[in-house]
Amino acid sequence: MSTSTEATLQDQVASLLDGLEQHDVYSNDYFKFLQDTSWNSQTYDFHRANFFHRTEGTVKGIAHVCAQAAAHDDRDTLTLFSFILNEETGSGEAAKCHEILMENAHNLHGEVEFGLSPLRVKEARHSNLVIDETFKYRERTRELVGGSYHRMLGVAMALESHADTMLQICRTAFRNSNTGLPESEFVDKVEIYFNVHVGDEGVEERHAADAKRCVENNCRTEADVAEIAYGARETLNIQLEMWNAMYKAVTS
Repeated sequence: MSTSTEATLQDQVASLLDGLEQHDVYSNDYFKFLQDTSWNSQTYDFHRANFFHRTEGTVKGIAHVCAQAAAHDDRDTLTLFSFILNEETGSGEAAKCHEILMENAHNLHGEVEFGLSPLRVKEARHSNLVIDETFKYRERTRELVGGSYHRMLGVAMALESHADTMLQICRTAFRNSNTGLPESEFVDKVEIYFNVHVGDEGVEERHAADAKRCVENNCRTEADVAEIAYGARETLNIQLEMWNAMYKAVTS
């Protein structure tokens, strides 16, 4: 590949990454609702069910990236996403798996603040509170990661980049609605789920940077860039549709 071609591809990748950062998903109305409006028992129950089903696919998606990276002899992507997978699954400690932290945090908050019964993450898919757009989000992202290798990398990058903003906003919503737990207990048992992602160590920022690095490493042709762009944009688009539908549901 000539130097001029490499420079052109680098420009295309840089333009893609810059454009994705301006996507409407980052300023959607549901995020604004979470920051500005206090939950009641109905809106919190609705949020928990949809958030659980949405996020239950995280580890499955990362594991798929690892498997495909190994199959494609992409050592850098395998190394970086294996580390992400290790963190998501508690670094060898089952009690620290992020899914368990998520379930415990949401259920404790729901019980203390709103008197809600607990909900298991794996049972959320059967809840009548989960809207069609959340199911469509899961189905569409499954379709996308099952496509070409580069399309899958675009999906992974989009999800990792989106996670930092999403979790910071959700943490703010939990902080705003905490009235029943002492500060120390709230931090240790509820906020811990968010802090392992967006605390001082900036874990999600690192995950996003690693995913972008994997994308940059794999952009060798314009077709590669196009497939990555398609996967990333489609992922953010379907996520935006879900957030918009959730906003409509809690405000109608």
